[in-house]
Amino acid sequence: MGFKVGKGVPPMERELIYLLADLCVKWGFCIPPDDHDEISKKEHYSSIEFAQDVVKAEGMEGYMGWVNRIAERFRERFGTDEIDSSTFVDRVRGNKENW
Repeated sequence: MGFKVGKGVPPMERELIYLLADLCVKWGFCIPPDDHDEISKKEHYSSIEFAQDVVKAEGMEGYMGWVNRIAERFRERFGTDEIDSSTFVDRVRGNKENW
């Protein structure tokens, strides 16, 4: 059985939630709920900022190897180094953030 985000969640937030879920399942970065919510609801992210926030939430600040790996996973998922809610297009579903 898979994990599914509700239909009312904006596309960029939904995709950040899925990325956080992948990081939890694959690498054990299962961050606290408050941090999870704060990260998934950001309006703009670069790959490095996202990775630093995840590593910080996990209590592993200073682990640049993980920051780089997580940033790479971000770039793979989104196809770019930065995302913004005003221009976000879900590459899988083709939805714009401002639906």
